[in-house]
Parts: sequence; structure tokens; C-alpha cells
Amino acid sequence: MTKHRNFRPLLACVSIVAIGACSHGAPAQTGMQQPATQVDARADAQSNTGLRKVADDLAASGRHQAAIPLYRHIASTSGDPGAMLALAGSLSAQGAHGEAVSVLEILAKRGQLNADGRYLLGKTRLALGDYEGALDAFDGAADQMPMDGRVISGRGIALAALGRTEAAMAAFSNAIDATSLSNMALVTAASGNPDDAIGILEPLVTGGLVSVQGRQNLAMAYLLAGREADARRMARVDLEPQTIDETFTFYRSLASLDPAHRMQALVVGTIDPSWTPAEKANLTVADSVAQQEAAKRVLSHEEPVRIAAAPAPAPVPEPAPAPKDRSNYVLTEVPPLLEPEGWALQIAAYRSLEELMRGWTILYRQSGDLLENVPPRRSEVDFGNTGKKPHGFYYRLNAGPLRTLAEARTLCHQLKERGTDCWIRPPEKSEGKLPGPADVAEANKTTEATVADSRETAPKDN
Repeated sequence: MTKHRNFRPLLACVSIVAIGACSHGAPAQTGMQQPATQVDARADAQSNTGLRKVADDLAASGRHQAAIPLYRHIASTSGDPGAMLALAGSLSAQGAHGEAVSVLEILAKRGQLNADGRYLLGKTRLALGDYEGALDAFDGAADQMPMDGRVISGRGIALAALGRTEAAMAAFSNAIDATSLSNMALVTAASGNPDDAIGILEPLVTGGLVSVQGRQNLAMAYLLAGREADARRMARVDLEPQTIDETFTFYRSLASLDPAHRMQALVVGTIDPSWTPAEKANLTVADSVAQQEAAKRVLSHEEPVRIAAAPAPAPVPEPAPAPKDRSNYVLTEVPPLLEPEGWALQIAAYRSLEELMRGWTILYRQSGDLLENVPPRRSEVDFGNTGKKPHGFYYRLNAGPLRTLAEARTLCHQLKERGTDCWIRPPEKSEGKLPGPADVAEANKTTEATVADSRETAPKDN
């Protein structure tokens, strides 16, 4: 493989192959059967019912960092395969794909890996660049759920990354869901047929059937087809100019690769093999009806409106002022360190101050109405070079300080409704710990207490 400069998009889930949701969530816990020899393990699992419910609630709401230590505890004390599968899902959601694979392979050796588990094993192996292993896992999942769109996409992507383009297109022949069709278009564009990819993607975008990732796949197809003006119009529905430039540089660098390596680069989001997806910033781009409508206007050759500027409110006896246009906002000063007082929301983590400042810029343009009186702050953490994940130095992007826990909860909920991940940091740093029975009872009333106790336990920052 030819050595290239290390180009990568700033944002997660943009222009990177998706075979399910953008984030790697825990698989569905259905159909998991335990051998008769696991009676004792089931009895132990029963005693962990309250703890498991807390962990499942946390994972379902995207708080995988807090769920992981709970799943570890349940799995280590009971051997429950359902808890192990959920643990692998949360590890994968945090980018710890290697550890997730290890957990899933243990289940496979025990004969306790169901179809959803095989799909997750394929997805994590794909993220690690183990395309043969991913294909093997997806084949196993396809034996049990051959029409599942996630499995169809996974098999097609793995085959394309192995250079088996014809087999990949054949794998997509039964695709009917929008995600599989979007991935089929991605394989089509990567194999040198961007015009055909455009023909697949434009109806999906016009119908509002795909979100950010599908729109950016269309932008890539336009660029590879030499239609840069169309590519930029589509890309700017979701991205700001500097990110578009960096992403397009990444797309152009694909031109010198053969189709198999081109597909591999799209899977891991990089040209340089020394860089891994674990190094990505974790700020994601939210989707909205306004963005979907703007994309439709692009395809109808109408000029899209600025997404950041909401329409003026309907006339009332005392007309409200029009929302501020924050599309030109740029953070120009490095935020100060997080004060040791007041609650705060952690938004993302970055390797450099420049990326942190750009992350806040993008977030403020999207949600400045919520953050008008909430300044950005940073905190810093060095995990050292122990060989374990997370490792190295990170700058954490925080919003705050906030006066009360209730205020922090409300703001975090509002941001999550717009697609931005966040979690609450207490005024003083607290080390993670497993809750006892009394803590579990309290956590059943509100999972936020568990979140506050578990913030530093898993590799959110890698």
C-alpha cells in the first residue's frame, strides 16, 4: 500500500462506512440460550437483576462509559452470556473494538454467541481491519438472519475491502433498506463508478431516507465524479467549510488507491495505517428535518438556507426577535481549565487544542441558543503510555460551570435531543466504583447518580 499523508475528517460518523447506526450500540438481547450447565450462573445473574437493569438503562441511553463497569461486574460474578454480549456492545460503542472482540470470541468458544453477537463480532473485526475475520462472522450471522440489512451491509463491505467487488455487489442484491443501499452506493463509487452511485443515492436523499452519513456519501460520489460544485452544496448542509476542505482532501487522496484499498480507507477513515479510528474526536453531527429539507432543495437546484439560522417566529402582538445567526461564530481563544466548582457537561475529547476549539465552534453554531450563557471550559487528562486503552494525553471539552445538578441534567437532555452526546461531571473529580445493594436501589430511582460515580472508568477519550 502506497504511503500517503494522514488525512482524516474531524467528525465521527461522517463519510465513514456505517452498517447500523452511526454509533456502535449494544446488540439486542434476544434469543440468547444458556446450556443446562449454567444453572448456577443463572442463579447468580438473578441476584444481579437490579444492577443489570441499571446497566441496560445506561447503555440504552448511550451512557456506555457508565454501563461498562456494571456489565463487567455481572459478567465476572455470574458468567451471564447476555451481560457479556452487552459488555461487548458497550465496549465497541466506546471504540474499544479489540477488547469487544475478545469478549465475543469467549462466547463463541462456549457456543453461546447468537446471531446478533455474530453480527457485532463482524462489525468490530471490520473496525479493526480484520476483513477476513469480519466476513466469517457476518457469514455466520447471515445463516440465521439472511435478510437483516445490517448483515447484508457488513458482508458487502467486507467483501469489497477484500477486493472481491463482484461478490460484494451480489451481496447487496437483496438490499431493500436505506442503509444497505447507501453502502452499496459507497462500494459502487469506490470501485470507480461514481455516476452509478449518484443514481442510487439521490432518490434516498430526496426521499429523506438517509441522514448525515448518506448525504455525505452522496457528496463523495459527486466529488469522485468531478462535480465539485454539487459536492460542496451537499456537504455544507451538515459541515462547516474547514471540515469540508479536510474531508474532500481525504476523498481526493483515495484516487491513487486500487478499489480494495480505497474501500479499506473508507472503512477505517484514514489513508495512513498508523492512525486508528480510536484517535478520532467524538463530537458527532446531529441530523434534523431542516437539514433533510435543505438537502432536498440542493437536489432540486434551489439554494439551501443556512441550517444554523432557524426561521423567524410567527407574528404575535409583541413579535419576538429573529434567532441569532451563529453560522459565522468561531471560538478564537483557548478555553480556561475547568474550575473545581460547579457542575459541567463533558462533550468530547481531543488530542489538540485546535481540534477542541473547532469542536466547540461546530457545537455552538448548532446549539448556541442553549449555550448562550454557558462558556466552554477544558479539562486535561494524561493516561500515560501503559499500553492499555485509553492512553496518552487528551483535552476534554466541557460546557460550564453550571450552578446545580438539575441545571446540568436539563441542558444535557436538551443537547442529546439534538444529537450531541454529553455527560455530567460533578464539581469535584470522583473515581469510579461499583455500587453496592443500597446504591443499586437508589440508582433505580435515577441513573444519573451512577453516571456521576462512573465517569472515569472506561475509554471515552480514546
